[in-house]
Amino acid sequence: METAPPCFSCGSVSVSATLALKQSLTVRPAPNNVQLHPPSICLQMHKGRLSIIHYRMNDASGTGITQRRTRSRRSRSPKKKPALDPPPTAGEADNPKKKKEAAAAGETLSVGALHQNGDPLGWRDLGKSVVRWICQAMRAMASDFAAAEVQGEFSEVRQRMGPGLTFVIQAQPYLNAIPMPLGLEAICLKACTHYPTLFDHFQRELRDVLQGLERQSVVPNWRGTESWKLLKELASSAQHKAIARKASQPKPVQGVLGLDLEKVKSIQRRIDDFTTNMSELLCIERDAELEFTQEELDAVPMPDTNSDASKPIEFLVSHGQAQQELCDTICNLYAVSTSTGLGGMHLVLFRVEGNHRLPPTTLSPGDMICVRVCDSRGASTTSCMQGFIHNLGEDGSSISVALESRHGDPTFSKLFGKTLRIDRIQGLADVLTYERNCEALMLLQKNGLHKKNPAIAVVATLFGDTEDVACLEFNQLVNWAEAELEGLSSYGTFDDSQRKAIALGLNKRRPLLIIQGPPGTGKTCLLKELIVQAVQQGERVLMTAPTNAAVDNMVEKLSDIGLDVVRMGNPARISESVASKSLGEIVNARLESFQTEFERKKADLRKDLRHCLKDDSLAAGIRQLLKQLGKAFKKKEKETVKEVLTGAQVVLATNSGAADPLIRRLDSFDLVVIDEAGQAIEPSCWIPMLQGKRCILAGDQCQLAPVVLSRKALEGGLGVSLMERAANLHEGILATLLITQYRMNDAIASWASKEMYEGLLKSSSTVSSHLLVDSPFVKVRLFFLISRLFFILTQVCTH
Repeated sequence: METAPPCFSCGSVSVSATLALKQSLTVRPAPNNVQLHPPSICLQMHKGRLSIIHYRMNDASGTGITQRRTRSRRSRSPKKKPALDPPPTAGEADNPKKKKEAAAAGETLSVGALHQNGDPLGWRDLGKSVVRWICQAMRAMASDFAAAEVQGEFSEVRQRMGPGLTFVIQAQPYLNAIPMPLGLEAICLKACTHYPTLFDHFQRELRDVLQGLERQSVVPNWRGTESWKLLKELASSAQHKAIARKASQPKPVQGVLGLDLEKVKSIQRRIDDFTTNMSELLCIERDAELEFTQEELDAVPMPDTNSDASKPIEFLVSHGQAQQELCDTICNLYAVSTSTGLGGMHLVLFRVEGNHRLPPTTLSPGDMICVRVCDSRGASTTSCMQGFIHNLGEDGSSISVALESRHGDPTFSKLFGKTLRIDRIQGLADVLTYERNCEALMLLQKNGLHKKNPAIAVVATLFGDTEDVACLEFNQLVNWAEAELEGLSSYGTFDDSQRKAIALGLNKRRPLLIIQGPPGTGKTCLLKELIVQAVQQGERVLMTAPTNAAVDNMVEKLSDIGLDVVRMGNPARISESVASKSLGEIVNARLESFQTEFERKKADLRKDLRHCLKDDSLAAGIRQLLKQLGKAFKKKEKETVKEVLTGAQVVLATNSGAADPLIRRLDSFDLVVIDEAGQAIEPSCWIPMLQGKRCILAGDQCQLAPVVLSRKALEGGLGVSLMERAANLHEGILATLLITQYRMNDAIASWASKEMYEGLLKSSSTVSSHLLVDSPFVKVRLFFLISRLFFILTQVCTH
């Protein structure tokens, strides 16, 4: 990763790799005929945003005048500071005397307050001259933006543009090209890094430019242009919302929690610190994932040694490793057809050139892949288009992919008629997952203590101190005791620790429960019973897990007992064994008769249309009927989806999948259950948790931890799961441990019990002396099958 050169003054190095953070800015000549060279500014990333460390103006002799953001001794007075230090009024902005004073006082101008509020800054903060300077620059940027679309070059603009820091950097050349107002350079330098201000002005200027093109008949509808759509995409992204948000104080909710206002503010401060830190760590981890993924994609392809070097190779082995029989890269594919699945998922069918069969491959449905245009030898020539494997054709020569791009996307249109390659990539750099994690943190910070938040008691429990939690119980808002369950003690299939966990989990006044289940302690069966009992007492349940495999496993177990369950998520990543419980399959089954009638009517109308093409008025009427028919079908589909989800007793999805708008639009759930919580990073757990009144975290923090690539993010705390953090809170009253294992010989379990569970894990008498030789599938009594514990030493052999 490239880095910018160290700053000439402070020696700092930019943390943003490919961005030229030292910008050259054009300014008007200084008074007294002193020629000033373009100044240099040193920018620094802090909490995900740019801030100015200092800027330097050089005269003709090379003498540098460095303006630092450090405030002078004179400015450190107890007087109340303004929002921006100090914002010139309209009169000051146009007064030459005031301009000189402002230039001389540049050393006292601070940028610290600039990023404390996400609101755009206006003329009251910046002055009319600075606002006009920004407007001119954003007008030029918006004009180039629209011109690129008119000239058919918008795909390049789309690839470069992004929210936050990316947008700020893209705006710098346009700001540099406009001379700064004399004497207001310091304020201009601050404003040029304030993303909410730049974005707000750019949005207005782009709208004016597009409306002008519409009046000139260059574009038919300015709202339908790709430029405006991209702007709306940026505005709706989680990163934009996290930066360009209005500052808000926590609302008094002491009537809900029974805590005084100072306690609520203290909890809110902890939430603010947590979300700020986690947002930074997510950004660091995101950069590491992108770097790792790019390394995977940039791996040198290895052609088949048996193929003619002059002919296109049939497949490549990824990662630049030695050739293998199976690979996760396929070349020489062509896009032959497209279709749209439920929810707008775009499916593209690819075939091998010449209808040859696909080579042996490790690709399977649900794998994250990258589609790129390639040359005859397999080298990629375009950027990556991300998607998932939907299915492998039964004929062995086709492969169906679900792509995130849509019709009308210039990059997508370039796929047809080109030679393509598909590479499997690690499911790490998934922009949707990253944005949903960021959005969950934003919602936690903004609404965590809001009185309408269903999970307010969960939030208060996890961010309040032990005294706060005791106060909640004293005010009878929560109850940490076990629920009284008649007949539960007679369940012979559960041991004492399992019965205790079920009783705690069914207590409706207990906001949070941690169930730690060591290997073989029956955690999955316990969760199944707990969910069944919760449904029987009239609760709606949202069940999630960090992986699709864990979710599908629970779908199978709950389906066997007749519960009305709905599996949410990408159809390409849902196991075939539970596909019938997916939302798409359920909706299609209910719409089968309606869709048959819809197809019949549509075929009849199209037949009539072919017979009356010469009659324009009649043909227009039939086209209108076809349009109305399509709208009626979409309306029916939406109604059916809502009906299915509303009537479901249990909704299941991955942690990230719980952010699906279809789930968010539902009423809050009574209970949220997160399985394998010890393997999930904490931000992902807040996605489902904020949608339920109480939550159960199940797993084992002593087993697999969350996967974190960046060592910096790991050391910063991203690798600490919510389950691990919560289990140690409030003297352990949130957690319960399953203490009897039913899987392994006691010789194996005793070591794990001593090393990881403080000697609390016991072995059931049914397995404590069990040997492999006792299994019914063993036909030969080998020596290691009669051993209680047998070690096999493995090592890599090299030749």
